Amino acid sequence: MASFLCPLNVREDGYGGAREHRVRLPLEVLAAVRERVGPGTCVGIRYLGDDVVAGGSRLDDATWFGARFAEAGVDYLSVSKGGRFEDAKQPKVGEAVYPYTGESGYECMPTVVSDERGPFGRNVPLAAAIRRAVRDVGADTPVVTSGGIHSFEQAEGILQRGEADFVGAARQSLADPDWFRKVRLGLGHLVRRCEFTNYCEGLDQRHKQVTCKLWDRKFTPGDPTVGLATDGKRRLNAPGWEPPDCLDPTLIAGEA
Repeated sequence: MASFLCPLNVREDGYGGAREHRVRLPLEVLAAVRERVGPGTCVGIRYLGDDVVAGGSRLDDATWFGARFAEAGVDYLSVSKGGRFEDAKQPKVGEAVYPYTGESGYECMPTVVSDERGPFGRNVPLAAAIRRAVRDVGADTPVVTSGGIHSFEQAEGILQRGEADFVGAARQSLADPDWFRKVRLGLGHLVRRCEFTNYCEGLDQRHKQVTCKLWDRKFTPGDPTVGLATDGKRRLNAPGWEPPDCLDPTLIAGEA
């Protein structure tokens, strides 16, 4: 779908060229999915706020597309960035092209070894601009942002400033699947923070089962509660966590 939205799409069948043509397929797919799943089912679109590749869509395209998606009645918009094949590195013989090896891939999943801006909330301005464009056409479609989201303060600030309506966190949630619960209980200091080294992404690039370096080697051999990767050297499930006994039980009860 991203390839259809990209200006590099020069099809001559009415689905390429001008923005009005490039947006046709996503809108048709949205309508078809909506019809298929029926009323009451949430249908959203995740798309790129910036292709990052030469000749690709930029933020002005993305804001225009977002407004059209909102006018078409999409239930939410989730904004990403980059991760294109056009600037991916040439793969080794026998391997597939991997879209997170070029500049656009870096922008999609920036690491802690970054530039002065760093990886934290790097893509939030894209979601904020798209959200403004959606509000400008009178729609209240929720907009989701993601990319380097790692703390309650950061996520809450994004929401309070109106830069997005929802916050997504993939790498941080892999690092600590319980981080939402810990924060909700006032135990943010116990959150296992993602280091944004992209160890997980490196495994994916080599088509291996994805785990987190913060916990995948921490297990006792033979433990029946631990699922192992096919190499038998890494655990697939993060260590379990329960609130400390000293925690006020009314807080735990309040989670429900």
